[in-house]
Amino acid sequence: MTAFLQYIVTGISDGAAYGLVGIGLVVVFRTTNALNFAQGVYAVVAGMTTSVLVLHMPLVLAAVLAIAIVTTIGGLMGLITIGIRGDTTPLTSLIVTLGLTLIAESCELLIFGDGPHSYAPIANHAWDVGGVLVQPQYVLLLGVTLVVTLGLNLLFRKTIVGNALVAASDSLRAARLVGIDTVTFGVVAFGLAAFLGALGGVLLTPLMPVAYDSDLNIAVNGFAAAAFGGLVSVPGALLGGIVLGMAENLVVGYVNPQYELTIALVIMLALIGWRARHEVSTA
Repeated sequence: MTAFLQYIVTGISDGAAYGLVGIGLVVVFRTTNALNFAQGVYAVVAGMTTSVLVLHMPLVLAAVLAIAIVTTIGGLMGLITIGIRGDTTPLTSLIVTLGLTLIAESCELLIFGDGPHSYAPIANHAWDVGGVLVQPQYVLLLGVTLVVTLGLNLLFRKTIVGNALVAASDSLRAARLVGIDTVTFGVVAFGLAAFLGALGGVLLTPLMPVAYDSDLNIAVNGFAAAAFGGLVSVPGALLGGIVLGMAENLVVGYVNPQYELTIALVIMLALIGWRARHEVSTA
């Protein structure tokens, strides 16, 4: 029973990071109708950049600089993806982000090498709760994710900026007619998504070392988390990430670690298939 609870606790922590990546996908999709394949890259670059910077400065400053760098990269990727005029189709945007992801992987390999990168968590001790070890990094990761989820949910539902972001995806022509700069909002959405991915990467890397090719695993898990909420729900992406994290840790602990990525793919495909059938039946 103790082992089971340990897998659940670890899974909630990992799932919170997947949720942050998934929420970034939701932000981009809700505002631009584009699927951002580069979302996993943001987490990896932030984690590896922090691991290098922390050798020369305090951890908090290294993390802030890494997140700022990745957020800037995300905004530039957004400008390339949606185009200067902002009239790029969702399919074209998807292909562009896929190409940017492959380029980013090559740059990561050249800059950081092919070895895994990590750094120390915020505390080396763990709390013993009935035999279950709870690391402070777990609590920090979950707490930050909950705050971000609440903030973004309020942004989309209660603010003029959030309503404008969503309106830009509903109809580009209508958004432009009422004075919404769709290009600017698209770049902001990509920058925000990069910030979320980088935040997740910085918080997760002490628990799960990252390498140049780790973005695939993170991106798949993020897509699965986002699919839980239909790619439009911020709380749904968080819930999906936590469910996914727990499922993966249980599989790793009781079955075989090799099936970790398979679980994410199965959950994602099952959710997409279920939603497709549901939409057809209600049409």
